[in-house]
Amino acid sequence: MTPSRRRPAPMIRAIFAARRETSRQVSWLECIIDKSVSGEGVLDMQPPQRESGSGNGTEWLSVLIAAQPSLIAGMTLDAMAAMLDEAQILHLRRPRQVLRQGETARKGYLILRGRIEVSFIDTDGNRVLAHLAGPGEALGEVEQFSGRTCAASCTTLPETTVMVFDANLILRHLPAPLLLRNLAGIFHDRLVRDTRQRSVALFYAAEDRVRIHLLSLTSVAAPEVRLSQTELAGFAGCSRQTVNKTLSALRAEGIVQMGRGAIRVLDRARLEGTRPQTVKGLPDEDLRSVPPGSGRPSAPGPVPSDPVMADPGRPHGAGPGMPKA
Repeated sequence: MTPSRRRPAPMIRAIFAARRETSRQVSWLECIIDKSVSGEGVLDMQPPQRESGSGNGTEWLSVLIAAQPSLIAGMTLDAMAAMLDEAQILHLRRPRQVLRQGETARKGYLILRGRIEVSFIDTDGNRVLAHLAGPGEALGEVEQFSGRTCAASCTTLPETTVMVFDANLILRHLPAPLLLRNLAGIFHDRLVRDTRQRSVALFYAAEDRVRIHLLSLTSVAAPEVRLSQTELAGFAGCSRQTVNKTLSALRAEGIVQMGRGAIRVLDRARLEGTRPQTVKGLPDEDLRSVPPGSGRPSAPGPVPSDPVMADPGRPHGAGPGMPKA
């Protein structure tokens, strides 16, 4: 006589049902994450506004020209319009990670409006904010043409518009010699920027690093940057308390204005003037080009001939605070 099989208790059935539902949700979430990384969707469940289709080239051509992208410098207007007609334009209302460090870059992103944060995570898990890219800059282009994985992670700030591209799209509309020259120019600019940032990190105090990065993140045409104090501290390599103290002092003097998640430079000249006078010039300034009577320090005199007075570790003309680039 075969013993009858007992039915599972209602509680056990509920547990198995919950497990099945959880499994379905996990699979669905993994699909969403995969699409987010590949550029086919967004993790916040609100799809980006796609602005592709016929007439797209005419609508965005003026924006692309104004951005002056280094990647496509020398491209004709007709080629730009044709490229925009083929490309996908995405407007990302919320922050979104478009490139992830160590993973394959399926697409590249040319910024038309807004900004993209570039960050790097070392082997110990320390996160470093390396750059805040603005209109005209391309991200992922090195990985597109080299076939290598992403060197850093890139996350859009709110209300950012990008043109999505791949290597084939660029090569269809830009001659290879021009592309080679443009890529070399991009690498040169990044080398100068990285060297400058290293110089600032080595020779400037924390408060001065905050001011320097605030100047580099803004311009006369765009005096406001959407950036939290924590993010600014990441760029400056200091604590949030130092950033808060420095910004509070600058606000009290009427040099900057702080809003919710944004910092506006009200007086750029005074912000530059708050830097220590012991440092000869700005990190990206050739002192030989400073006009007389401009109020800026001029090029220093020759290096002392006395070997005891001269510093062999600094290039010719370097001041006591920072080496000449």
